[in-house]
Amino acid sequence: MKATSFAWIVCLLAFGTLHAQQQVPLKYVNHTEFGGLFGRVKFTNPNNANKKIVDNRLNLTLQTFNGITLNSRLVAGVTIGMDWYKTALLNPIAGGVRYDFAKKGNVKVFATADAGYGFTWLHDDSEGFETKGGLMLNPGVGLKIGKPGEAAVTLTMSYKRQEAHITKVPLWDQVERFEDRVYNRLALRLGVIF
Repeated sequence: MKATSFAWIVCLLAFGTLHAQQQVPLKYVNHTEFGGLFGRVKFTNPNNANKKIVDNRLNLTLQTFNGITLNSRLVAGVTIGMDWYKTALLNPIAGGVRYDFAKKGNVKVFATADAGYGFTWLHDDSEGFETKGGLMLNPGVGLKIGKPGEAAVTLTMSYKRQEAHITKVPLWDQVERFEDRVYNRLALRLGVIF
């Protein structure tokens, strides 16, 4: 929650500073994307003498960013999403920004950054298990293809880091059992921005 509060304060300060410098009419912006989260996972296999195993993972992600323009290149707002990992369905909510590196042109390179918290509102645990979300960071870059002032198609590549805490049913010789997970993924997304 500290990261979300910090992101909101930064956005509000940036809004006040940039809006005072350059009077740009406020405009609503929506950026909706879907794609894949790619990564390699190392885990202990209890069925194979607790040996460490490395496996490739591909997970589905969906997110929507809703914000307002602060100047001709910068947009600040809130990102809401869903990330389907193998054993967890997380719903990140974050403060975010989108920044275009160029003012003109039909193809623009832009930067994106989101910071917030992943909740487990839609996740359902097995009996005796409890999944809690955690801090989420998602910086990246992308291409925006479309005429200025109109809807555009986006291709985004970003690094996504999502934390989660899972409390498990203790085994016969344990008092408690839990797992702290950090999902480190390369996110590739296709979207539309208007």
